[in-house]
Amino acid sequence: MLAAIVSISAYGQCDGSEPPFNFANDTVLCQGQNLILSVPAGYDYYEWSTGQQVSTINVTQAGTYSVVAGLIGANLIQHGDFEAGTTNTANNFTTDYAPGSGGSWGLLSNPGQYAISTSPSNTHNNFVSCSDHTSGTGNMMGANGASTANTIVWSQTVNVTPNQDFIFKFWNINVVNDPNVAQLQLFINNTAVTPITPTNVAACSWSQIAGFWNSGSATQAVLKIINQSTVGGGNDFAIDDIYFAPVCIKEDSIQVTYENFTVNAGPDLTFCANETDTLVASANIPGASYVWQNGVQDSSQVPPSSGMYTITATSQNGCVAQDSALVTIKAMDWFIDTILVQPTSCGANDGYVSALTGGTTTGTVFYEWSGPGPNSPNSISASVWSNLGPGWYYLTVQNNGCYRYDSVELTVSNPPISDLSANPITGPAPLTVDFINNSTGGNTFFWDFGNGHTQNENSTIGQNQIYDTVGVYTVMLVSQNGSCSDTVYLQVIVTEPEVIIEPELPPFYLEPTNVFSPNGDQSNDVYTFIMNGIQSIDILISNRWGEPVFEVVGQPDFEWDGKDPTGKECTEGVYFYTYTAKSLNGEILSGSGFLHLRR
Repeated sequence: MLAAIVSISAYGQCDGSEPPFNFANDTVLCQGQNLILSVPAGYDYYEWSTGQQVSTINVTQAGTYSVVAGLIGANLIQHGDFEAGTTNTANNFTTDYAPGSGGSWGLLSNPGQYAISTSPSNTHNNFVSCSDHTSGTGNMMGANGASTANTIVWSQTVNVTPNQDFIFKFWNINVVNDPNVAQLQLFINNTAVTPITPTNVAACSWSQIAGFWNSGSATQAVLKIINQSTVGGGNDFAIDDIYFAPVCIKEDSIQVTYENFTVNAGPDLTFCANETDTLVASANIPGASYVWQNGVQDSSQVPPSSGMYTITATSQNGCVAQDSALVTIKAMDWFIDTILVQPTSCGANDGYVSALTGGTTTGTVFYEWSGPGPNSPNSISASVWSNLGPGWYYLTVQNNGCYRYDSVELTVSNPPISDLSANPITGPAPLTVDFINNSTGGNTFFWDFGNGHTQNENSTIGQNQIYDTVGVYTVMLVSQNGSCSDTVYLQVIVTEPEVIIEPELPPFYLEPTNVFSPNGDQSNDVYTFIMNGIQSIDILISNRWGEPVFEVVGQPDFEWDGKDPTGKECTEGVYFYTYTAKSLNGEILSGSGFLHLRR
């Protein structure tokens, strides 16, 4: 059982001394749960949206539940219980109804008339005997209802305090067992404060009509009870205990929702012992948690044995649902015991495969062979399959809806076997490779050397190839004997050719100078060239008239001291040179220019 108490909204002149009043937040319940909604005791009245007028109700279905509770002040109505006499003036009210004038049915024989008495039966022969609401022995106001809408049954004016909440209420009954009941409504200052409300169809069943009103700026309240019924037959009623008083009102509401949470354990499963299947449960609301009765905490599981599997699911709101699925695992007390295979001869289809089962089977055992290979269209429904060629053959055995599987390779009894070697298998281009055929059982041989060359041979004679280009070459040798063959592969790796590196000659250069001063100061006293890598040079130096003053042939380390061939010092001035030189790598250099001789 759940209980909840909702936050407060206060209206009117409540001063805080009233009992605390609150509910919880909107609530989600699980199917089968109920909710106790409780308002504290101490209020004068309670009005639930369900019509109940108690402090506590029990909620068993979804909906919005609201309650109004109030503390009522002193009644401002005079003689609202009609105990002051039998006239309207004695009880200080006005009415559109006339006092009863009598007739063949009694005092209230005519519609639109009223009377104050202790029982309706005292005023009309067809009215039932009822006690008043106040004490059970006092007065009430009875009426033979008028058939004109908006007829004032009772009215009184009272002084009120502005900006105050008030409650206006009274009790009423039907005084004759007729479904055409009165339609009563409360007005204050000509404004309706309640909807039109019928009296109970059952006679003498007191019910209350109540409405709330805030005085605003008004200082008087004109109170009216009005009958809106227009029927002539029936429409007979009594009223009592009219009450108008200031009120402290508190109200709130709560939304109650029922979660329709379910879980499905999935369909019943039947499978064989050598297989598996999965129970997959699902809930109609996401985010649920799951636990199976065998402890598995997941929405799915692979059941390990036969039996009933129950899953319990819990929603995020704490609602719990269960469901079950039956699992039947077929026992498989049989097995594939023996597979026989007879190899085929090379070039012939004379092999066979066969199977035997062991253990305990039920009824007929069915065999299915297929092959060779997994995608072959060839098959036979028998335990023995003859006249077969080489390859893999696949067996399916079925008994009582359960299957076992196996496979076997049917081989050739005398197959060719390819074997290949080579020397070398790697080296720089161009690479000459000798191949040796070590195969057995073959009588024809196909070579593919991987370089675009192929060769067919009828013997195991060796082969050779020259590979000129760098790369990796896959060599294939196929040995064949009739329809039987075998293939072997070998790789030849050809690397970059070897490179012979010539010794590097030293760099050479030749740079003439243009000034020298042969004056004996040990600085720039001779003329020469700046050279490197020169093996020989021929040079001729002449004066400005073209007369030779210095010459050397083939001598790389020459020096001119500024003297002519006779040993005489040459005069200052400009001199001209021509040269031809040969570098260490044989390159010829030549040139001409001028120089300055200074003393």
